[in-house]
Amino acid sequence: MSKTLTGFNVSFTVHSSEHLPEKNGEQMYADDVADEVRDVVQAAVNEWYEQRGRELLACEPDVG
Repeated sequence: MSKTLTGFNVSFTVHSSEHLPEKNGEQMYADDVADEVRDVVQAAVNEWYEQRGRELLACEPDVG
């Protein structure tokens, strides 16, 4: 039985830093927004993997 490695991208456009709010008293930048989006997507993927993904995937997915 063969396995297939596959993936997809998530793209988004971040506001310029002067339009981003502060987070923990510090100015946010595009990289901060990307980290936050990545964390949210990883959490959703982890939840899906625990509920259904284990029966569909050969190993735990990684959000890069």
